[in-house]
Amino acid sequence: MKNRYGLLIGLLLLSGIVCNIMAQSKLQQSAGGYHGELDFPWSWKRYYTYTEWTQMMKDIALKYPDLSSVESIGKSQMGRDQLLITITNKKTGNPSSKTAMWVDGAIHGNEVNGINCSLYLMWYLLTRYDYDPYVFNMVNDHTFYILPGLNVDANASYVEYPNTENNPREPYRPEDDDGDGLFDEDRTEDVDGDGELSVMYAIDSKGDLKLSSDKRRFISIGDEKDYPGIRFRRIGSEGFDNDGDGQINEDDIGGPDPNRNFPYGWNLRDGNPYPLSEPCTRNAYNAMLARPNIFASFHYHNTGRLIMFTAPQAVTRTPAQQSSQNREYGRNENVPERLAEMRKTNKYAQLFDRQVAPEFQHDLDVQTRIVSTGARILKDYTPTFSGLAGQAQAASYNLLGNYGYLIELWGDPVYEADLNGDNEVSDEEYMKWIDIELTGDGWINPHPFKHPDLGEIWIGGTGKKHVGRTPPSRYIETEADRNSHFVMYCVSQFPKVQVADIVVTDQGDDLYWVDVTVKNDRTYPTASDRSKKLERVKKDKLLFSASEKIQVISLDEKLPMVDPMQGYRNAVKPGTGKQTELWLNGNDSQTFRYLIRKNGGKGWIQAEIASERGGTDKKKIEIGN
Repeated sequence: MKNRYGLLIGLLLLSGIVCNIMAQSKLQQSAGGYHGELDFPWSWKRYYTYTEWTQMMKDIALKYPDLSSVESIGKSQMGRDQLLITITNKKTGNPSSKTAMWVDGAIHGNEVNGINCSLYLMWYLLTRYDYDPYVFNMVNDHTFYILPGLNVDANASYVEYPNTENNPREPYRPEDDDGDGLFDEDRTEDVDGDGELSVMYAIDSKGDLKLSSDKRRFISIGDEKDYPGIRFRRIGSEGFDNDGDGQINEDDIGGPDPNRNFPYGWNLRDGNPYPLSEPCTRNAYNAMLARPNIFASFHYHNTGRLIMFTAPQAVTRTPAQQSSQNREYGRNENVPERLAEMRKTNKYAQLFDRQVAPEFQHDLDVQTRIVSTGARILKDYTPTFSGLAGQAQAASYNLLGNYGYLIELWGDPVYEADLNGDNEVSDEEYMKWIDIELTGDGWINPHPFKHPDLGEIWIGGTGKKHVGRTPPSRYIETEADRNSHFVMYCVSQFPKVQVADIVVTDQGDDLYWVDVTVKNDRTYPTASDRSKKLERVKKDKLLFSASEKIQVISLDEKLPMVDPMQGYRNAVKPGTGKQTELWLNGNDSQTFRYLIRKNGGKGWIQAEIASERGGTDKKKIEIGN
């Protein structure tokens, strides 16, 4: 029996070794090699229904149980679960103990490419974990909270049913828009049953429209007052008169704008009836509030190819005050000139003409550096300040102290269809894009139809739903991949503290100066300026200790340590005892000087830096013979 147990233990140990070898053997060194894409096969060439993409989340979490878990953060207005997936290596620590990134998508119902971008990030992190050292280290060290669909009721409707590219946006809270006592009874509807919503036109001898020469569009008659052909007038989006009041589409799906429903900057007109009145926004905000380890947040919207980032609010300063701050930070006051100079060496460089309070300047500088790299990763996206009025990213920064980003995905296909380089797309350029890049897919040709309320009408002459605000399927993966890399870049720049160096200088009589340098070489600081103001993050702590034979002599914190030859910025700071509190900014290093006395023989000293968001590090050296 004993031998059997020994054999069993040996087999278990051997299997563990084999598993480790197999895991290591998956490491892919070639940029052109396999990185796990088929370990969990999924097509990124289509949009998925709520049932499909939530099942994907559950299935991928079952495949990678050590790296992920799925939970519902609450129910929507119509009872759908809002599923959140948490991604991190559970064996390297509890998810809540690691600095985290929050990502959500599609707070507006029609912005479902945000769901795909969120799902792609989830899939990329999990499938590449065993193959890609960049992803491996990131998932070991940090946590990702991903909520692919925030406004799940409207998201489901947009994908599963015929809709215009603009609807539905709001949560499904019934409203009586036309005051007839009925709720949402006159919505846009697919009149001709082709699975798409287009525009209806009536034949009208006085109409101002005609069919284009290729019979694919309705265009203006213009100055042709005596035009002999068939004339049309525009009626509006497809729909029926469901309540018999002579109007069509006048009582569509109700509810407030969900991205005006968050607490910060809320107003009654857009976010009615009160902050977080909608289950989907309330669940999301409460989930963020319950996870204080979140350091930054991404919120996927469309449209426009914008990197909208939260920044400190502008303040009015006198020219003298601004000049003083510019001198302190070594800045040229002329922003356009500075930016032009910067772009001689980096075409993606960004600089913003905004004056902020000095205590928030570092946040603006950090965000400027981050979005400059974001512009490089995303290529055709423009960084700009984000809004404040009841928006999720504004609440994330101003109420929770997290760096926030609203990404306006896709947009009009100007970068694909613009032929003459004027940054606009004419009708002719648009149709060439439809015909060449989309091979005709994405367009509804005009056609006659007998409407039960309106009689003989024509329908068509527009793009299909997934052409304008949401990209056609062939563009989904490229957009999702670049946006995922921007999220990961931001996580790679989360703070990481280090004890960089310990230098000991003998002063004689068994006295020594000890200079301890701590640093954070990442772009983000250990706490945002905003989180300091909110007092949501504790200060970093530098712990200095020594062996029994070494005495640490406490220095007065007011002791002048400035070296006139080095200047204030390079000056060491007095080590005032065994523990010192500090903040480490982004790309920052600070040196603290301690005085010690050695009482014979060998000894050691140790410095340890501990940060809520930046981790821990320590260094220990021996002193004496």
